[in-house]
Amino acid sequence: MKSMLIHSFVLDALDTTGGDTFSHFEMLIDEHRRMTDELQNESTGMHNLHPSNVIVQSRLKQLVPQVGTFYTRLPLRKAFEMYNAKYGVTKRRHICISFNEIRHILNLAQVLALIHPIPGQIPLEKPPLNRPSSAISEGGKSDVSVETIGESSVVQSSRQQDNNIPGTPRDLWSGDDSIATPDPISMRKLMGRNDRSDSIIEENLPPASHPFPGPKLLCFDGDQTLYSDGANFDKNQKLAKYLYLLLKHGVTIAVVTAAGYEYQTMKYELRLSGLLTYFKERGLEVDDLERFYIFGGECNYLLRLGKDYKLHAVREDGPGGWMVSTKYFAEAPGNWPEDEITNVLDRAEASFQSSLEEQNMRARIIRKKRSVGLIPKEDVKIPREALDEAVLRIQTELDAAKVRLPFCAFNGGRDAWVDVGNKRVGVQVLQSYLGIPPEETLHIGDQFLNTGNDFAARSICPCVWITSPEETTYILKSILRFTGIPYINVISPVNSSNDELAKDGFDRKPSVDFNEVERRLSGVKMDVYTGEMKM
Repeated sequence: MKSMLIHSFVLDALDTTGGDTFSHFEMLIDEHRRMTDELQNESTGMHNLHPSNVIVQSRLKQLVPQVGTFYTRLPLRKAFEMYNAKYGVTKRRHICISFNEIRHILNLAQVLALIHPIPGQIPLEKPPLNRPSSAISEGGKSDVSVETIGESSVVQSSRQQDNNIPGTPRDLWSGDDSIATPDPISMRKLMGRNDRSDSIIEENLPPASHPFPGPKLLCFDGDQTLYSDGANFDKNQKLAKYLYLLLKHGVTIAVVTAAGYEYQTMKYELRLSGLLTYFKERGLEVDDLERFYIFGGECNYLLRLGKDYKLHAVREDGPGGWMVSTKYFAEAPGNWPEDEITNVLDRAEASFQSSLEEQNMRARIIRKKRSVGLIPKEDVKIPREALDEAVLRIQTELDAAKVRLPFCAFNGGRDAWVDVGNKRVGVQVLQSYLGIPPEETLHIGDQFLNTGNDFAARSICPCVWITSPEETTYILKSILRFTGIPYINVISPVNSSNDELAKDGFDRKPSVDFNEVERRLSGVKMDVYTGEMKM
């Protein structure tokens, strides 16, 4: 894709041919998906075969032999035009479109594809400065306008441009600073306040009665996706708010992480301390809490949030147990013999030991119940090249040994690990256990290279490739915006009592002081590698 766009750039024709290039790839993907469906439906005995196991010789497959499975259409041209409208990529004369820009466009296309109805609902041009706005009605509900674009009628939340309010977030895709506009009475009260507060926000809207028009299951990597590598979720209030809003609107959220502390719930709670505190302070209801999961060790330890705002192990065995109910597919953890688990871990440990010695790494090896890690000694940084070598070496050795169990050997940025199981299995278990199909699932992560542990998820559901928690925040903001869910803070009125606020449709809730959360946890430290607690 980048090669074709470079040709247009060199010929100074990107402005006229860029959209057509993305249209061409969109057509190739549609053809590939159609051929996959036809082969799966027509071939004897293949109707129960998972799409990721169906291989077709499409034109796209010939151009990109390693191409994976597409569970949705990708409106690439629309995504390109939206991105270009903001950044003016086609107007550049000295800097060609980059890999990261193509990644952003593909991410946007995937988000658009998961919004229903698709894809004509989002206007391509920048919104006008004086768009008509609909007031927030009594009780805090925002009016909704229906806009017809071509053949499709689309519901989108009305917003008004407001560049005079400091701190208003910029939308990643549209480039506008948009904020939902209160009714005139509320607006007069807002004018007297200079600071912004999270205590009065539009998230007080009740969940919509109709099904959420976006992905039903959102899976996330942990490190460098929800929080910085090796850190805890203790600062990002905006990301916490977006996750909260998605839960309130019926979305199931799962953190599928390599962090494997077995069922020691306190250790996972520490990593997500700020997020769980936010849920508690906002009074998230029980039904919403119980749609929040953590899958530790890639796919080995399933936990769910309870009404006490703490994590609890999900039963493995017996009626309704997650291991028992997912045994029907061969790679499920309930089908793994213990001797084969031991074999994988023994081989991984031996390979890491060889890499450590031959590359003179200042590192040590630790072994857990379902994983082996190569981790740096204190205050040491292992070169990325050394970690990649160790990972590719063990991948090759385990493949040559024809290991039957799924595994994941990956470079974690500061360390390297081999887990029994992978995120393909983790996401598939969640889909099966919760009854959510692949085309209504989205996995968000930062490790999609062949030495990353998000790579395996590509074969089981649509994915978005981010590089930081900030990009994750923008992706969730885009999902909320495209599905018409208000997400912008409304400034709380000055010198107004709670009774007055309630009368005007506001609902005061305590804001979450993430600095205080961090201070309280400052005396509690945990080795993220071993899970050892330090006071």
